Amino acid sequence: IGNNVTTLGRSAFSYFGLKSIIIPDSVKSIGIQAFGDCGLESITIGNGVTSIGGATFKGCIRLTSITIGNGVTSIGGYAFSGCSSLTSITIPDSVTSIGESAFDRCTALTSITIGNSVTSIGNDAFRNCTSLTSITIPDSVTSIGDDTFDECTSLTSITFMGAAPTVGKSAFSNTADGAEA
Repeated sequence: IGNNVTTLGRSAFSYFGLKSIIIPDSVKSIGIQAFGDCGLESITIGNGVTSIGGATFKGCIRLTSITIGNGVTSIGGYAFSGCSSLTSITIPDSVTSIGESAFDRCTALTSITIGNSVTSIGNDAFRNCTSLTSITIPDSVTSIGDDTFDECTSLTSITFMGAAPTVGKSAFSNTADGAEA
């Protein structure tokens, strides 16, 4: 993608056979499902992007590596849903909200680092992340939605760095036997 591009439109690269993409700092906006269901294995999102929209990378089943730029403040609903080869994610401190089902069905995800500015984690955000064994919730988080970690069947450790936030119904249901918060 060229350095003079500022917007990637809706479904711009959906179903393309791309393997790797670097989104330059010039890009400010990424449309809904811009890279949905494509063959991406790695993504680098530049610092100019402020929001990762809904279903932007949904269904990229070969995706193993994501670098999110420090300009991103929100991760939209279903943004990375179904990225079943993704093993780790670091959400930068610039992000304040993680949308509904943002990482749902990321079944290989074993490591999540949530930045210290996140205040809300949406419904089903990490649902069905069946390889996840532990999660640390920073003290900035004030709300966790319904079913957020539902069906994280390997999740045994949940650590709250501050006071426990408002937690939605079934937020931690169907986790591993003996899971402790």
